[in-house]
Amino acid sequence: MSARSATLIIAAPEADANLYYACRFLAPDPIIYFEIGGKKHLVLSDLEIDRAREQADVDKILSLADTLKGLRKQKKNSVPVYARIVDLIFRAKKITKIVVPSNFPAQYFQALEALSYRMTVKPDPFFESRLVKSPEEKKQIHHALKQVETALGETVGFLQKCTIKGRYVTNGREKVTSEHLQNRINSRLMELGCVANHTIVASGPQGSLPHHEGSGPILAHTPIIFDIFPRDSHSRYYADMTRTMVKGKPSDEVKKMFAAVLEANIRGRDAVRAGVTGRLVHQAATRCLEKRGFKTGKMNGCMQGFIHSTGHGLGLDIHELPSVSLAGGKLKAGNVITIEPGLYYRKYGGIRLEDVVSVTKEGSEALTKFPRVLEIDRM
Repeated sequence: MSARSATLIIAAPEADANLYYACRFLAPDPIIYFEIGGKKHLVLSDLEIDRAREQADVDKILSLADTLKGLRKQKKNSVPVYARIVDLIFRAKKITKIVVPSNFPAQYFQALEALSYRMTVKPDPFFESRLVKSPEEKKQIHHALKQVETALGETVGFLQKCTIKGRYVTNGREKVTSEHLQNRINSRLMELGCVANHTIVASGPQGSLPHHEGSGPILAHTPIIFDIFPRDSHSRYYADMTRTMVKGKPSDEVKKMFAAVLEANIRGRDAVRAGVTGRLVHQAATRCLEKRGFKTGKMNGCMQGFIHSTGHGLGLDIHELPSVSLAGGKLKAGNVITIEPGLYYRKYGGIRLEDVVSVTKEGSEALTKFPRVLEIDRM
């Protein structure tokens, strides 16, 4: 990038993965980040500046208060303050072109464009290096996954001690509910340093809707989908793991569905290596399910079968590039992706098995270690 061009992000690092990746500094309110000639800068309030000097991975930190003094000499106008601050700094550095991410705030984009800057929106990945995880990043994702495995393992242990009365799983005299299991998982993850939102524990017909979080009593003898995707509170990296289990005796059809999804998971993982496309991996999983006779399409007015992509990138966002789908491009060594084929039929419920792998030159390295077993009482 030329000296007359700058990269600019205005956002709250706690809510913007690109900004946190760039500066490794957390703050709840919007801050200004820019990069010129490979040098990274932050503009911060006095509230954050001393902490940033200790924690932020940048080359220079500028005082928002000091910069505002320069603005006081200008006449007041309708231009947003942060745009005026950027203009003050960039004019001094003779910047004429600004590159921003696709989620850059419209008010600042319009203001800077009106100030005669040539604005360019760069689509994701804004930082290409985010796609290839360093050994430390891979370690952080693996750490988060281990916490998920601990929380789910303890929940499975609880269900093993539960009994079945009629259609329902019970603990003593009470029916076990999705909400109860979600609370157990989420509270345990918090104890382990992770924050989980929208954890899925869905049984019976609810499991046939891939993103149904689940509610009400857990049904015995039917699939229970556990999809757990917390963020590690310290590293900010996500884990993502799905297992499907049955408390009781699964039907023969559910057993066939589980075996098919397990094989599709294995075939997808076997197809992963640097240089192949996410499309090819997705097709490997899809073909496996089709060969086993499981059709996808509209049935009784609803989309059923394998109705989503095989996976996605994982990191500071729960869903990031590369895509493991029909639109997926070439995989690179160091990509961390999920492999999560599934089958969804209203009559039987849903089956999904999701693992996280790191792409290597020769294949992949499994970061998820939790068993893939259908029957809870056989774990």
